[in-house]
Amino acid sequence: MRITGTLAAAALSALCVVGVASCSSSPDGSTPSASQLSPAQQLAAAKATVDAAPSVHLGLASSNVPQGASGVVSADGWGKHPPAFKGTFKVTLNGIQADAEITSLDGDVYAKLPLVPGTNKIDPKTFGLPDPAVLFSPDKGLTTLLTATTSPVAGEKVRQGSEVLTTIKGTVPGKAVTDLFLIGDPNGTFQATYGLTDSQELRQVVITGPFFGAGTTSTYTLTLDQYGQPVTITKP
Repeated sequence: MRITGTLAAAALSALCVVGVASCSSSPDGSTPSASQLSPAQQLAAAKATVDAAPSVHLGLASSNVPQGASGVVSADGWGKHPPAFKGTFKVTLNGIQADAEITSLDGDVYAKLPLVPGTNKIDPKTFGLPDPAVLFSPDKGLTTLLTATTSPVAGEKVRQGSEVLTTIKGTVPGKAVTDLFLIGDPNGTFQATYGLTDSQELRQVVITGPFFGAGTTSTYTLTLDQYGQPVTITKP
């Protein structure tokens, strides 16, 4: 059974709510520590770490979403390599919130949506949206934002739970954001702050900018953790 509708589009757009050259070795052949790398090199190393992980847990939160907008509010799920995804997204449709369960595997996308019986296969292209598993593609996914970031600079260290993260700040061109999420102002710019662990894991991504068109400013915060945990994603 195929379904259409604005709510499905909003749910999927949430999923699809992140190069430079590889880091060089030290003269003695050892891998440089994070403190020896430039901000751009640290982002490239963090991208490589995410891309090499068999699985990653992803959390998503939002703030300053315009009243009455349709889009994602929050999300929780797992991504895998090769690209696959399963999780739950809280979406808003004209101010009304609802949960949507999404599974994406082998190019097929399934959605369990409010008021629609069962889990149904859908075609994201019907809504002008990419396969949500693309979020975990090394070439087209979240981590491409790291290497698309311009003028990255080191920020302050911040504590997140038991970890102390190195922050790197920069600007992401609007087109890089809209190519990934298919929302936002492609002619605008987005401010990004990345939080990295000492082991070069990407732990947090905070992106602020015109997600809902020119003249708006909203923030999405993504948290990535539990790298490499056993995760099974199957078609419903």
